[in-house]
Amino acid sequence: MNMAYPSTAYSPQLIKRIFFSGAIGNIIETYDLILISLMATTLSKVFFPPSVNPYTHVIDVLYVYIIGLLVRPIGNIIMGSFADQIGRKKLMITSLIFTGLGTVLIGILPTYESIGVWSTIFFISLRIFINFFAGIEYVNSATYLIESSEKNTRGFYASWTALGISGGYLLASLTTLIVYSLIKQNFIPAWSWRFVFFFSLFGIIFGTWIRYSIPESLMFIMNNSAIKPTKKLSILKNSIIFIKNNPTQCLSISAITFLGSFLTFIYYLYIPIYLMTNRDFSQTEVSSLNVLSLSLVVILIPIFGKLSDSYNKIMLLKLVCLSVFILAIPFFWLATYGTFRQILILSFFISIPSACFFSLYPSIITESFPSKIRCTTASLIYQVVVSLEMGTLPLFINYLVKLTKIPYFTGYMLVISTIVGYLGLIFIKQVVTNENCREENKGFELRALQK
Repeated sequence: MNMAYPSTAYSPQLIKRIFFSGAIGNIIETYDLILISLMATTLSKVFFPPSVNPYTHVIDVLYVYIIGLLVRPIGNIIMGSFADQIGRKKLMITSLIFTGLGTVLIGILPTYESIGVWSTIFFISLRIFINFFAGIEYVNSATYLIESSEKNTRGFYASWTALGISGGYLLASLTTLIVYSLIKQNFIPAWSWRFVFFFSLFGIIFGTWIRYSIPESLMFIMNNSAIKPTKKLSILKNSIIFIKNNPTQCLSISAITFLGSFLTFIYYLYIPIYLMTNRDFSQTEVSSLNVLSLSLVVILIPIFGKLSDSYNKIMLLKLVCLSVFILAIPFFWLATYGTFRQILILSFFISIPSACFFSLYPSIITESFPSKIRCTTASLIYQVVVSLEMGTLPLFINYLVKLTKIPYFTGYMLVISTIVGYLGLIFIKQVVTNENCREENKGFELRALQK
C-alpha cells in the first residue's frame, strides 16, 4: 500500500509552523554553542580565577567546550532511542526546553569573584547539561522535517534545520554585537553581557508553543501503529546491526560529516577566537564579520535546499568540495595577514559553498537510514564524528601551527577535510527512499518482536 505524503494534507499555515518547528530548536542549540566562541574572553574572566593576561583562561573555556562535546554521543544514544520509540515531536520539545534552560542559567550564574571555584564548577556542569540534551536536536528535527515532506520537497524541508543552525549563529552574533557595543559606549553596565544568555528564554517560550501545535511525523505513526512499541535496547541493537551490515554507507556518511564539522568549526568557532586572540580584532569587529557573512548564509540555505529538489544532491556537494578546496588556503592566509575588509570579502566567497553544504547535509544523513532506526543511527554516527573532531580540533590545530610555524596551516587542514568529504560522496549509496525504508523496517520489526 502506498503511503500518502503528509504535506499534501497540511494547510499552508500548518506547513509554516512545521518549518519554524524544525528551525527554532536548532536556533536555540547553536545560539548557545557559538556564545562559547564569541564570548570566550568574557567567560574566561567571569568564571575563572583573575589573571593579568586577559587571554590566560580562554584556552580553559575551550577545554570546557571539549568536555561538553564528549557528553553529546551519550546523550544522543539515549535521546535518539527515545525519539525512535516514542516519537520525534516529544523529543523536539524536550531538547528545546532543557537546552534553552541551561543557557538561561549561565546568564544568572554567580561570578568567580563572588563564589570562587564553585562558579567554575557550576559553569562546567551547565555546559555538560546543555550538551546532553542539545545533541539530538539537529538529527531529530531534520528527521521530522524529512518525514513531513513530499518526495520532491525533502531538500527544501530539511534545509530549515540548517537555516536554524546558521540562524542561531547569526542571532547570537547580532545580539552579542549590540550588547557589547552598548557596553563599550557606557549605555549599559559591564555585567549586561548576561542579557545575551537571557535571550534564550524567548526561544523556549515560542519554540515550545510552536512545537506543541504541530502533528507527530506521519511516517513514525505508521511505523508504530500496527505493533507494540519497540524496546529502546532493541532499537540500539538494530542500529548497530545496520552499521555493521552497511560499513561503506556509514563510513561515507562519516566522511561527509567530517567535512561538515570542519566547516562548522572553522566558520563559527575558530575564526572568531583566532581574530580576537591572534589578530587583536575587537569583539565588535568579530561580531560584525559574523553578522555580515552569516546573513548571506541564511539567505542562501533555503535557495540551495529548493535547488537540491531539482538537481542531484551528491553532484552539488562535489562542487562544494571543489570550491572549498580552492578557497581554503587564500581564506586562512587573509585571516592571518589580511585587513578586516579583505577577510570579509573572502568570507562572502566561502559562504556560498558552505551554505550549500549546510543546506543539503540534513537530507543526506537522514535519508541514508531506515526510518525505524533513523534518529538513533544517524545521531550515533553524527555525534561521534562531530564530538571527536570538534573536541580535538582546537588543541590539535594549535599544536600543528606551533609545530609547523605556519600561521595559516589550518587552511591545509581544511583542504584535507574536503578530500575526505569528496571520497565519502564518491562511495555513498543512493539515498534511502520511503519505500526502501518500509522494506528494511519489516526486518527490524521482526527482530524487535522476537525480543
